[in-house]
Amino acid sequence: MAQYITLTPENFQEAVESSTAALNDGGIAVLAAEHGYVYACNAFDHDAVSRIHTLRGDQAYTACQVMVGKSDVLAGLSTDFDDEMKLLADSLWPGLLTLHLMPHYGLNWDLGDGGELSEFAVRVPGSELLRAVAESTGPLAIASAAIVGRPATREINFVPALESSIAIYVDEGTLPEGPASTVIRRKILGVSGGLEMTREGAISLEKLQAIVPTLMALGAQEPPVN
Repeated sequence: MAQYITLTPENFQEAVESSTAALNDGGIAVLAAEHGYVYACNAFDHDAVSRIHTLRGDQAYTACQVMVGKSDVLAGLSTDFDDEMKLLADSLWPGLLTLHLMPHYGLNWDLGDGGELSEFAVRVPGSELLRAVAESTGPLAIASAAIVGRPATREINFVPALESSIAIYVDEGTLPEGPASTVIRRKILGVSGGLEMTREGAISLEKLQAIVPTLMALGAQEPPVN
């Protein structure tokens, strides 16, 4: 049976520890991001990642997003987390900025893409609990706790999953509506510079260019991610 916790300041650490234990045991957690509940699991647990995609009804070779507790860990996950990417991360994380980075090809993970994608989407979330869990467990694979194509689930009681599929729910009440994250990637993978905004969300192009003046708004606009 799934564990339920209604988050309060008094039980914050209990929620972190219980979520960590559930994820380390191969379970899926339902946790709050900024504007919607998400399914979360250990990013290196292939079976748990696969079960998240099944819950959502994702098409084959759909990749989960990655969330980390601190940007420091990206040196061990990515080959191109360079000075410009670090500058954006240091300025705007935690928060609604998603970076597309090249993975180290020795990583033993499969985010749902068969381990074949040349980049992965990552951010440090603004949610204090989600960030603390990611610091405790290591990188998390994340996907919106909604059927694919449906809006974000802002109330935990409306998460479309059988209780038997979830190890732990942490309820933070009704989450506020808000924008999706702004997405940044390289125009040419493996080549420093050439950063482009492929979707303008919570963070404007003007704010990004105040940090990295050469950043451009290019490429097709992406659909929302968490």
